[in-house]
This record gives sequence, C-alpha cells and structure tokens, in this order.
Amino acid sequence: MIREYNYVLRRISIALDWILGIFAFFIAYLFKNFGPWYYIHPGLFQTGADLWHSLPVLLMVPLVTVLALGHNGHYTSQRIVGLGAITRRIALSCFEAMVICYALLSIGGRVFAAGYEPSRGMAVLTPFFLFFLLLLKSLVVQQILQGLRRRGHNFRSLLLVGSGEPLREFIQMLRSHPVWGFRIEGILSDSAEAKTGDRLEDTPVLGTLDQLFDVLSSRVIDEVVFTPSHTPLESLTPYLQGCEEMGIRATLSLNFHQPAIARPYFEHVEDIPLVCYSPTREMNLALMFKYAFDRVAAVLLLILAAPFMLGTALAIWLTSKRGEPIFYGQTRVGLNGRLFTLWKFRSMRVGADKEVDKLRALNEVDGPVFKIKNDPRVTPVGRFIRKYSLDELPQIYNVLRGDMSLVGPRPPIPSEVAQYDRWQRRRLSMKPGITCLWQVMGRNKLSFDTWMKLDLQYIDNWSLFLDFKILLKTIVVVVTGHGAM
Repeated sequence: MIREYNYVLRRISIALDWILGIFAFFIAYLFKNFGPWYYIHPGLFQTGADLWHSLPVLLMVPLVTVLALGHNGHYTSQRIVGLGAITRRIALSCFEAMVICYALLSIGGRVFAAGYEPSRGMAVLTPFFLFFLLLLKSLVVQQILQGLRRRGHNFRSLLLVGSGEPLREFIQMLRSHPVWGFRIEGILSDSAEAKTGDRLEDTPVLGTLDQLFDVLSSRVIDEVVFTPSHTPLESLTPYLQGCEEMGIRATLSLNFHQPAIARPYFEHVEDIPLVCYSPTREMNLALMFKYAFDRVAAVLLLILAAPFMLGTALAIWLTSKRGEPIFYGQTRVGLNGRLFTLWKFRSMRVGADKEVDKLRALNEVDGPVFKIKNDPRVTPVGRFIRKYSLDELPQIYNVLRGDMSLVGPRPPIPSEVAQYDRWQRRRLSMKPGITCLWQVMGRNKLSFDTWMKLDLQYIDNWSLFLDFKILLKTIVVVVTGHGAM
C-alpha cells in the first residue's frame, strides 16, 4: 500500500513540476517583456522575446529541469530530508537546466531557419523563476504531509532489532522527529538478557532476534531496522535474506563507528555495496574547478613569470662556479604519500643538504622541520630570492604537471613525514600547494605544531573563496617579504 502510495505521489509531483515549469516560462516572458523597464524604454530587451522565438525554451526547460531533479534525487522519499537539502537539490537542478538549455539554444541557433533566433535570455530567466516556484511547492507539500503525520496518517511502522546504547540513541532520534512519520511497533533484542515484556525508552520488547519471522507474519511491519550490539554482522545474513524473501524493507545501522572528521558515503563497486569514510571532500564541481584552474593558471603564470625566472636563473649562473646547477630538485611527499620531485631555484651552495647534521644544533624551528634564519649555506643571491619567494617560481611547473596545486599544505620531505604523529599525517590527504594558510599567517615565525593545525584547518574548511583569500594574501606577503627565512 505504501509503495503504491509513494509511486502515485512521485508521479503527481513530477506532473506538478512540469506544470510549474510552464508557469515559470510565462512569468519569465511577462517579466522580460513588460518589466519595470517597459515603462521607461518599451523597446529595451524586446529583441527575440516574442512567444514564437521563446517556444524552444517552453519545450526544453520544464523537461530538462524534471530530468535534473530526478537525477539529483528530488523524487526519492523526502521523509527525513531537511529544507536545506531540498533547496540545494532544486537550486542545482535549475542551474543545470539553465546551462544545458542555454548551451543547446546557442548551438542549435545555427541550424534553425534563417532569421530565426531563439531567445537565450528566456533560458536564463525561466529556471530562475522556476526555482522559487519549486521551492514554494516543496514547502507547501512538506507542511501538508507533516500535518497528516501529526494526525496519525502517512506513517511507516518500524520493527527495531538490537540492544544497548545504539538502539537507545536510535529510538531517541525517532522520538525527537515525530513529523518524519515513523511508528515503532516494538523491539526484538539481540541480547540474551532481554525478556519479552521489557521496555526500552517506553518501547515494548516483543521477543528475541530468532522470533523475527514470527513477528513479521503476525504484525503489519513496513521496515525492519537492525542496530545490533551483540550479534556479528555475518550472523544477520539469514535474517536479511528472509526480509528480502518476504518483501519487507530492511535497514542496517552502521553506527558502530562514529567518525569525528570523516564523512560517510555509500557507493557500489559492481554488485558490492560499500560504506566509505572520507576525511576530505569528495570530488565535486568546486574541486574540479580548483584543479582545472590550477592547470590554466600555471600556464599563464609561467608566461608572466618568464622574465623574473630568466633574471633569477641568470643571477644564479653568473654567481656560480662552472657546472653548478641553476635548479634544485628535491624529493617531497605529495597527496597520500606519493613521492615527486619538487623544483626550486638553487639558493644554497652545492651539497648543502649534506651539511644538515653539522648544523642541527642551530635549528630555530621545533618539530622535525629544519630551518635557520641566517643559514650559512645560503648564497647572497639565494638570500634575496628567498626573501621574495623567487626561488619558488619553478614549482609552477609542478602545478602544471599535477603534482601540486596553487594553494594547499606545503609538501614535506620524507624524513619529516617519518617523524609525524598519526594526526599530523592527515595533512597529506590533500594535494600540496605552493602557498598555504600558515604562509600568510606568519610563515616561518610559527611553531611546527601551529603549522600542522593550520593545514588541517585549511583542509576541513576548504572552499574556493578561502583559496582566493590565501592567493591575495600571498601576494602581500611575497611583496613585503614578511616571515621569510
């Protein structure tokens, strides 16, 4: 009954969204042709805005938007989905529809009859107004369904299987959200200590796990939720198979692990379902833009920085002995421990890396990092190019190769990583960068522990806007030479 009910509701929702798409088209048409500017300048924005030139938009936008909504999961059950998630789905779907329709009209305009120019402005305005109509419709539907659930209608009856604190927390969560429309019929305990007639969080214990199929045969149960505490997961297989045979939905709680940082998500590899705990952001549109921007910006920066790089190379060559290299390549640790060669302009005398042990007592930075403010190995030219970060310019090539990003945690050397505490290794979970948060907040004046925390703060709060801020601050830091060592 509930499946058929949900099937009908989804079809009605799709039909309503289609109708709202048509309605949004006519609102956009009136807005474009008879908006406030009409009374100021009647001819403004009129080109190609009549119904004949806007007809392709009327045919495309409602269809593409409904398909995008379906792709983004808008027509799945909204029972426990919050308003924020619904708004994001609608906004994303309308944006996708706008981009697709605008692109199709731009390309298809060449194949239309001569003199026929479809209105691309309508392809922008229609999804814009459709977003607000879809959001209003979702709010109204949500309020109606929640009202029905408060009156005891449109609910799902649950049978809970498990015991202990995980089960208690699950019951408390359901009780705190009555508008979700779940009704707990009872509990089957997987603990030998539980007895029929006991109550947990005012919910009756109907028996033990081995009585599952008897309960399912004698009661109306829409879904069985397993939150085991004393039963190994492999021992649940026959019960899950039995629910499948009886056509009853089964849900397995995976709250045996409560991640503090990682975000769980589900995926399928062939026919194997997997739950993954990711401590970093998964690939999305923003990350794709970041990586694409890195490559494009690297090409432009190599062109713009060519005079500075040429001048730096010439200065190093003129002050070096014959045969001494201009560039210095060092093995660094990148994303998830991958090793790569980081390139810099040589700012120290040849063989400086072999003198580290002799100078270890002069180290001015705590932790495994080795840095000296007035390092005796640095050449006069090297001191200048270090102050203004000119020695870092060849790393743009590393960005172009994909080893690094413009913004990200600085890549450490393997010997430093070998001394990391476990929590510090998480800074390797994001692609390293030329500049990072700690470099614009004091550079080498900060302690090693502060470096690590700022890198993790960057990873946990990453956004395109944060990258943009760091890049702008980096320009100021480089020009002033603040914190250089």
